[in-house]
Amino acid sequence: MSVEPLSFAPISADVRTRVAVELARVVRRWVIVFCQAEAVAAWRDAFTDAGLKYKRACVWIKPDGMPQLTGDRPGMGYESIVCAHPPGRSSWNGGGKHGVYTCPKNAGMGSDPHEHPTQKPVPLMERLVEDFTDRGELILDPFAGSGTTLVAARRHGRRVIGWERDPAFHAVAMRRAGETREQLDLLGGAA
Repeated sequence: MSVEPLSFAPISADVRTRVAVELARVVRRWVIVFCQAEAVAAWRDAFTDAGLKYKRACVWIKPDGMPQLTGDRPGMGYESIVCAHPPGRSSWNGGGKHGVYTCPKNAGMGSDPHEHPTQKPVPLMERLVEDFTDRGELILDPFAGSGTTLVAARRHGRRVIGWERDPAFHAVAMRRAGETREQLDLLGGAA
């Protein structure tokens, strides 16, 4: 089994800093970023330097995660989710539950292939949307990829803005967002 390399560069320290500054400028509630465990401290520092409060690193447990194909170290069965908030009191809809989200990578995919190398499953993003936002709130996804956040947000009555610099992935995101809009129109609105 071969694994294709990512078609884009990892986030650099400069990009991380610039993203943190811009997110701190516009955010009203939560900032959530997926990253590998080794990058949690870098995101925490970037958010703190930008004026946000680091709150916690949650985890997405992937029961069907890829093994470490080189065999020289343990495979990663999870991704970290860094959570930050503007200064002031924070609240979320999860109550006292743990920030542990167990969801197969292929949940909700059916026979559809992943259309982006780091695509998240819709059920995972729906749970995050429900836990960290309220109906009618605006969600921003500056790394929209294949549009999974857009789909989850629309399904749960949130407004959403996303952008993606890769034209091919942008087209996928627009198609998926459009299909979701059509489905919701047929059903009479968001969940």
